[in-house]
Amino acid sequence: MIVGCGNSGADIAVDAVHHAKSVDISLRRGYYFLPKFIKGQPSDTLGGKLKLPRPVKQRMDAAMIRMIIGKPSDYGLPNPNYRMYESHPVVNSLVLHHLGHGDIKARRDIRHIDGHTVTFSDGESHDYDLILMATGYLLDYPFIDRQHLNWPINQDAPQLYMNVFHPTHDNLFMMGMFEAAGLGWEGRNQQARLVALYIQQREQNTEAARQFNEVKRQRAGTNLDGGYNYIKLARMAYYVNKDEYLDTLSKHIAELKIEQPIRASEV
Repeated sequence: MIVGCGNSGADIAVDAVHHAKSVDISLRRGYYFLPKFIKGQPSDTLGGKLKLPRPVKQRMDAAMIRMIIGKPSDYGLPNPNYRMYESHPVVNSLVLHHLGHGDIKARRDIRHIDGHTVTFSDGESHDYDLILMATGYLLDYPFIDRQHLNWPINQDAPQLYMNVFHPTHDNLFMMGMFEAAGLGWEGRNQQARLVALYIQQREQNTEAARQFNEVKRQRAGTNLDGGYNYIKLARMAYYVNKDEYLDTLSKHIAELKIEQPIRASEV
């Protein structure tokens, strides 16, 4: 049995079908499922091509997905009780295929475990040889104290600008501490580029660096959520909206590049 149905949990369940005698998946809440490919293209590369107001996009995309693959409850899964894109969608074409064919059985939340027997919240029970937890993770940086990360005890993530820049420490950066639907590695590449530009400009004490220092001091902990009402979970505390995050990256990169020094080879 796999506990949890995020992208990792769904991938594990699909792989387990080819090896296990039976595969069950236990969910506490509902998820939106997206096909991995649309017209031969990865689905996460297609978002944002048509600019729509956020509420319209949420309703239209949810209706389109229901038309293509149906509702999660059609496969025995709970339906989400939140709007589309307010949590990370599951991008997996095969998990619904295997659920529909009976290769994977959907289970509700776990009520209690007694030896090999698991009893679920709907009263059903089953025996398992292996229970694999795919319930996500919490941020933890054991090598540095929370106070140095501007991380209050009542917050699930450090309060940094763009999830990277400390409001007062100019030589401390948290790289890759964000999640977003469709942002991928290019977003992390641009993040690293911005940090490198900032370090270069700060060493030269340029006006662009001083202005950026003021921005990161004032906006530390600001959510770049694009107006989406993300569900209140610890794993969503460092979630960002792809379009707003990329736009902010591009804006600051352009500002910091203005004062790039001219190299001798360019003269």
